[in-house]
Amino acid sequence: MPDPAAPDPSAQGPSDVPPDWRPDIPVPGQRPAPREELPAQWRGNHPAAAADRDAPVPMRAPTQTLGTLLGDVVRTGAWDAAERTTTMLLVGDVKLDLREVVRPGETLEVSSFTGMGDIRIAVPAGTRVELSGFNLLGNIRHDVDPQAQSSADTGACVRINATSLLGDVLVRTMPPDDGTKPPRGWRWTRKR
Repeated sequence: MPDPAAPDPSAQGPSDVPPDWRPDIPVPGQRPAPREELPAQWRGNHPAAAADRDAPVPMRAPTQTLGTLLGDVVRTGAWDAAERTTTMLLVGDVKLDLREVVRPGETLEVSSFTGMGDIRIAVPAGTRVELSGFNLLGNIRHDVDPQAQSSADTGACVRINATSLLGDVLVRTMPPDDGTKPPRGWRWTRKR
């Protein structure tokens, strides 16, 4: 029964939506519809990227889980990260270098749970970082490298939710690896 106090939607004029239109709701187990490509201004203006400018951007896996009981989880270089990456460790460190992973204009989510150990995540310059979480004994901190402070915004965002009992959660915005020595504690990000 319609609400008599609600305004009549047809009183505002015709709608652009056909009356038989229904949104595409994915069925469990069905792959979601492909996302739109990145806008051209975010794909890069470098001459080497000119050939790839019209190529479609490959889709990421929706979720990914990395974990170990005793040991470290380390990912550097151009590794295949999912839209939502979850790491779980009992004792050990999480070290994720996202500088060659994050594309301009996209959002990645990282959730990390550790019992004892540090969580260190390097993000590319120009990326917005949303850091949240809980730490019983340790620090939760986001630092920006002095060389990355004047970088233009790329429209990318990394959402990090980190939980640790004993250890630090450190996120650092860094420029690309140019062969110089990274700061202490971040030497693992250097290409070998």
